Amino acid sequence: MKRRSVLLLLSLASVAGCGSPGSALPLPSTSAVPDFGWPDRNEDLTSGFCFTLVRGIKPYALIERLGGEELERVEWHRVIGPGDGEVGVRSRFFIAIGRVDDWSVIVEDNGTLGITRKIVEPLSAGGGEVVAYRGGGGRPGRLMVFRDGDLALDLDTSAPDRPTGSSPDEFRPDLLAAGLSGSTAAAEPTAAALTFLAARTGVALTAERVEEMTYLLVTVPQV
Repeated sequence: MKRRSVLLLLSLASVAGCGSPGSALPLPSTSAVPDFGWPDRNEDLTSGFCFTLVRGIKPYALIERLGGEELERVEWHRVIGPGDGEVGVRSRFFIAIGRVDDWSVIVEDNGTLGITRKIVEPLSAGGGEVVAYRGGGGRPGRLMVFRDGDLALDLDTSAPDRPTGSSPDEFRPDLLAAGLSGSTAAAEPTAAALTFLAARTGVALTAERVEEMTYLLVTVPQV
């Protein structure tokens, strides 16, 4: 090979190595898969938990809609610290409300407000949406999606391939992708359920996310 050709090849190689961003090879992703199974390992949630995401209603407006009473602003350890949720309480729910983007996040330690249809369904009226999951405590989980004042999806994880609601077929691909139905349905459904919630809402409820949030501690009458 002539000397001029060798020099030209070396020059081209140098340009390729220091070229524009569009010509560079993409770097492999270093993002870790979110750990959505953390509630099953949290000793303060052994009695169960409920996460409810409400789109388009800010926390103080949500308290008013629920007929609730704000007690104080708290951090995560005050939300679940006692570990006994609503044990012994018959007339009121105890919930904590945080905020992520356009979603109000309701957290319950051993509570069921998020899957109480007569309370939650109206919150989705007028084009809104509510996504709730009640799990843990050694019981089957329950996943519900309310949309525009209607129960669109109701899934009992003990019967993962028999979802109900007004539009269960619409959700089947997402349930399958999350690992909540089909042959890959998880025996411990918490991680799969929170994967579904993240895909549906864009809110990844990892341990880090819930611990960094602040909450309004609220009581709500059981109607």
